[in-house]
Amino acid sequence: MFNKATRKGKYIKLAITGPAGSGKTYSALRLAKGLSENGRIALIDTENESASLYATDFDFDVVNVEAPYEINKLVQPVKAALEQGYDTLVIDSATHFWNGILDYKTALDKRGGNSFANWSDANVHYDLFLRAILFSKIHVIVCMRSKMEYVLQENEKGKAVPQKIGMAPVMRDGVEYEFTTVFDLDMNHQAQASKDRTNMFGERIFQITEETGELFHHWLNESPDDQQLEKEIMELE
Repeated sequence: MFNKATRKGKYIKLAITGPAGSGKTYSALRLAKGLSENGRIALIDTENESASLYATDFDFDVVNVEAPYEINKLVQPVKAALEQGYDTLVIDSATHFWNGILDYKTALDKRGGNSFANWSDANVHYDLFLRAILFSKIHVIVCMRSKMEYVLQENEKGKAVPQKIGMAPVMRDGVEYEFTTVFDLDMNHQAQASKDRTNMFGERIFQITEETGELFHHWLNESPDDQQLEKEIMELE
């Protein structure tokens, strides 16, 4: 009935959060390149075809999604990515699909009925969203926009200037707990893990590169060379 637990054959589910301009798309593609064993990357683009601007930097296939952001516009491309044998799927960004769920809920409310009860119907769409990401047998990297706030920070000249920072992702509260690892990006394109089941990143602040994706690949395959893996983790600093 029971079998020995192993990470081999499992699929990583990553999230990258950050404000506009923090480098979520580029970082996701770098992660995907390092993570993908055969180099086959698919991307669902809700950001006005902006991911294709990196077509000369990365080799990937894309499907562009436009409003309204109905949940089937996520589910169908995920199914296609599975059927066509891609290694890694990037969703850029999931925030649009969450906003689509909120729009669906608003439309239900306008028709009348109990607003609380209408969430039961809207939650079906959210459950489909999660299942498409979490239970699909493919590596998934999800980009999510962060709520933004400006704070005064001292620059190199000692002058206080407004700095844009990311806060909670624009998504249902607690969604970060669904992922293996969540990277938060700042406006200097630096990442820090706010949640990490791999225990590889701790409080390190670093730039996401292809090597970051390779770390996940080694971790999933339980690399026997633990010293080499530790060396690669330390090089993030």
